[in-house]
Amino acid sequence: MKVYKFGEGKPEFTITGSIHGDEPAGKKAIEDIIEQDLEFQCPVQFIIVNEEALEENKRFLEADLNRSFPGDRGSSKHEERLGAELLEKIGDSKVLDIHTTHSFDRPFANTKSFEDPEMKMIEASNVDYTVKFEEDSGILTDYAKGIVVEAGHQGTEKAVENAVDVIKNFLAYFKVIEGDFKASDPEKFVQGEKVEGDWEFLAENFQKVEKGEIYAKRDGEELIAEESFYPVLMSTEGYESVLGHTARKVE
Repeated sequence: MKVYKFGEGKPEFTITGSIHGDEPAGKKAIEDIIEQDLEFQCPVQFIIVNEEALEENKRFLEADLNRSFPGDRGSSKHEERLGAELLEKIGDSKVLDIHTTHSFDRPFANTKSFEDPEMKMIEASNVDYTVKFEEDSGILTDYAKGIVVEAGHQGTEKAVENAVDVIKNFLAYFKVIEGDFKASDPEKFVQGEKVEGDWEFLAENFQKVEKGEIYAKRDGEELIAEESFYPVLMSTEGYESVLGHTARKVE
């Protein structure tokens, strides 16, 4: 874990990246921000989290870190120890956690709440879409006040550029740095069912799939929507044995 701290006192905000070692965009975006030699107006920290997994270009070494919080300092597993250490570093600061996906090429936010302070943080990230995931699953934002921003397609330079833009807009919104910013009013979705299995995804994330529409296929088999829904985090090559999630739109 590599930590960059700026300003005196306890950090008010924490920017985390590369919790997963096969998602280097967070690390690269943080390094880009640091190299810009910005003037920070309040205490802030940037954390490149899973350096060991990054070195091996693996999602994790012994356990999925973003399913292992709150972690355990005494664990035999690297990521469980790392999870406990990261929460100690974060303390009560507000967190912007940068990730990437196989499902969508533009930034969108995942959250546990549509209330403040999460909603202010979503507005500050200037995304067009946000999804509320309600179940507890051991992810960072189950235990830290903050949001996740999926910055774009995993392994692409565009995802790095998107992440830098999101971070700088976020910091300017909260007056951590000086500069112009945009505050978005994103379309809101609430997670529904997980769709299991390895499928070829035929629809488009955040665009409505109508009842009766074919939205995925494999080996002559088709997935047909029993009810209308919006796909989120759905992709052909994303999760092993999981297509993604259905969601409903909050009008």
